[in-house]
Amino acid sequence: MILNSLDKQLTLGENGAISWQRDLTNPMAGDVVAEVKKGETVLTPSMSLVDCAATKDEDQAALSKFISEWLARYIAEALLPLTNLKADDIPVGAPQEIANKIYDALGIIPRADLQSLIAQMDEDQRASLRTKKIRFGPLLVYLPELNKPAAVRLRALLLTLFNDKDLPAEAPADGIVSFSVEGKDLDKSYYQSIGYPIYGPRSVRVDMLDRVICAVYDSAKDGKFQAQHQMAEWLGSNIADLYAVLTSMGHTKVHDPADEAAKAEEAKDVKSEGDKAAKPKVEAVLPAGDTVVAKPVFEKPQLATFALKKGKAMDRGSAGNASSAKPRDNKFSNSNFKSDKKKFKPKSKSHNKNREPKQNVYVAEAKSNPEDSPFAILQQLKTADKDK
Repeated sequence: MILNSLDKQLTLGENGAISWQRDLTNPMAGDVVAEVKKGETVLTPSMSLVDCAATKDEDQAALSKFISEWLARYIAEALLPLTNLKADDIPVGAPQEIANKIYDALGIIPRADLQSLIAQMDEDQRASLRTKKIRFGPLLVYLPELNKPAAVRLRALLLTLFNDKDLPAEAPADGIVSFSVEGKDLDKSYYQSIGYPIYGPRSVRVDMLDRVICAVYDSAKDGKFQAQHQMAEWLGSNIADLYAVLTSMGHTKVHDPADEAAKAEEAKDVKSEGDKAAKPKVEAVLPAGDTVVAKPVFEKPQLATFALKKGKAMDRGSAGNASSAKPRDNKFSNSNFKSDKKKFKPKSKSHNKNREPKQNVYVAEAKSNPEDSPFAILQQLKTADKDK
């Protein structure tokens, strides 16, 4: 009776309950008709019907099959970027192995685990993965579209079920950039699998973490880089946590202006607690009646300098340490791979931009009348004088 109307009226709750809402205009979940159970793999959970007055008169076998098929479709659609990695258009060999590894890791995996396979691919094979919207970052390879809250929550639910833990699953607040894990005993592999890898004292959403990593390697010179205030903004953290995150990646702090400032303050017997606040300077003086008001402007202090962690990422990212003659797989930009556009080559030397433009010269001979010559006129005058 209700099978024909179930499809669009079923919902999966954070507690693993599958509910049926008779009235689509009603925002409430409705009657619980089934619950999700651990399956053979993380992405293939099973389900079982529960006693429900709304479905007690239905064919239970048909109902179970219908809800089971709905659950499979729901997971496939909610995690579509991941599902696409099982498509038949991915070439056999390194591309398919890479896709399978990313799929098994729920959409995020350390680049080091794929590096040997990445090196084996030619340009056509790279293009086949480019269409799958895979981001090959310096440290992590992931699917950016899985950073949406719904995909994060669903992976958390499926992992929790598969690991025989109680629901609801632990998951970051929707859309949050990062959160502190200080003093918490958290499963790092779990949080990485749902798109929030843990580095140092923070669990950071992978796309924002990748932005910081790319900024590090893009700004590096001679094996060193300086931390930037925008990095802390991307992480949603303070400067101390930024330093801790960078250190956890393997980078070493070699110089911190704040340490020198602290020593200078100590020499003056001035107590210094916590982070040093920026010192205001007067930018302008504004009149306010009979008084003068100074407008303070706070300058952001210079941040610490770090030595890059030695390794392949350092070789790719630091201009002073680029040792590979092969094109980089990742340009640390919005594209995952190098551009397919061919460089323009002039067809002939006339297209050389350094060549002077050709000038068109037009030559025309002026027509003349011999009788108009001044010598002819002078001769006529002399003849006229003789005739007189």
